Amino acid sequence: MKSRLVDFGYWLGWNALWIMPTRWAYYLFDKAAQIVWRRELNSIKQLELNLARVLGCEVSDPRIRPLGLKTMQSYMRYYCETFMLPRWSDEQLLGRVQAENSEVVLDALKSGGAVLTLPHLANWDWAGAWAARYFGSLCTVAERLRPEGVFQKFLKARESRGITLMPLSGEGGTYEFLREHVNQGRLVALLGDRDVAKSGMSNEFFGHRTPLPIGAALLALDTGRPLFTCAPWYDGEDLVITFDAEVVFDRSPVQGRDRLRRAQEITKLVAANFEKHISAHPDNWHQLQPVWPDLVFQEATP
Repeated sequence: MKSRLVDFGYWLGWNALWIMPTRWAYYLFDKAAQIVWRRELNSIKQLELNLARVLGCEVSDPRIRPLGLKTMQSYMRYYCETFMLPRWSDEQLLGRVQAENSEVVLDALKSGGAVLTLPHLANWDWAGAWAARYFGSLCTVAERLRPEGVFQKFLKARESRGITLMPLSGEGGTYEFLREHVNQGRLVALLGDRDVAKSGMSNEFFGHRTPLPIGAALLALDTGRPLFTCAPWYDGEDLVITFDAEVVFDRSPVQGRDRLRRAQEITKLVAANFEKHISAHPDNWHQLQPVWPDLVFQEATP
């Protein structure tokens, strides 16, 4: 019954928003963010712990609760826009995106594929749809969601915008799929600030150790193609996407454990760029789940 209700809720999101003015949709999702924030659910508590670590303060710091609200408003804006994204016109999709330094990726794609990795900032689905049009291709993985109906709707929504997807199932074949796309001269983009696949390697992130995905680093290492980081963030009604310079690392041949250690070193450079962008826009960082193993919210026992 619960899965059916969730499925129905997402169905409403993808369909009912189109019978109301856009400003009403944004208003309703903003109100939903405020309601959820006031309830102080466990996910909100976890979000505030994560934000406190980013700011380098205690969760009791007076900045954290207001920042948590702004982050939830940003997160619900993400959902509102993502529900509407499949039916946006080209003007709605492209016209409100400001790309900074995107030419570094364009130049790399002139000679082959490229790898892009980014944190969960602002609206990565909108950024992906824009990138698929602007760069001519985009391939990524999709975290498997439950219920299955919701997952399939997200797949169709992203594919309708020209994004090639590989479901992240844990059954193998995902890495080979992505590597082949890079070798074919395409752009592969991966979220890299949380170890969803449970296959990451320990790295320092905001001063504390946590497993971070190494897939982007391995792809760049194994294909010999450039690796870039980027960050989407909201500026009023617009989405800004800031692209960093190519991540420079030792490309001498390595195998076995040395290959994994090299990928770990590359990911450390990636994480430093993520820290820069998240610190600049903490209210756009949508992390309501544990990121660090030593920072997991637990309800106080009576």
